[in-house]
Amino acid sequence: MSKHKLRKETINKMKQFSDQDQKLSADQYLTQQLMNTSEYKSAYRIGVVLSMQHEVDTYPIISKILNDDKKVFVPETNYKNKTMSFKELDNLSNIAPDDKGINYVTSDTEITNDLDLLIVPGVVFNNKGYRIGYGGGYFDKFLSQHQQPTISLIYDFQINNFEIEAHDQPVQKLIIATTN
Repeated sequence: MSKHKLRKETINKMKQFSDQDQKLSADQYLTQQLMNTSEYKSAYRIGVVLSMQHEVDTYPIISKILNDDKKVFVPETNYKNKTMSFKELDNLSNIAPDDKGINYVTSDTEITNDLDLLIVPGVVFNNKGYRIGYGGGYFDKFLSQHQQPTISLIYDFQINNFEIEAHDQPVQKLIIATTN
């Protein structure tokens, strides 16, 4: 099956799953498992996305990171140049949607690529940590240029086999929630 078709099918599954109480339980499990990793415990500067409704809910994760006196950095995307850096999020009230409806940091805070841990989003993953994202290539490009521990938080139905391409970059650790 093509990456495009796998992406579309899996996003549909994610959207259907987002209507269930089971999603809340799965998201809480993933958050707790992340907090228990040595990667999280030793990290101070943590990169994470501001999740969309159908994705693993990162807002409780962000709150926990801030409560643990660590720094949160979220993607700062330049759509024209197809580049991404990370901007510090010091307060959840300092976010708003961009032109594409994706939340970003509105305050004037530090922009960096120097992270101790990056929680990498994605749509489809294989067992080796390779992923299919939303098709922009931002994370693969970032991962190819920056070295930091990487973790993805996913639902079991996001695991599938697909053809790996030369530009694909794997994440080091998958934390998987069982959904059935």
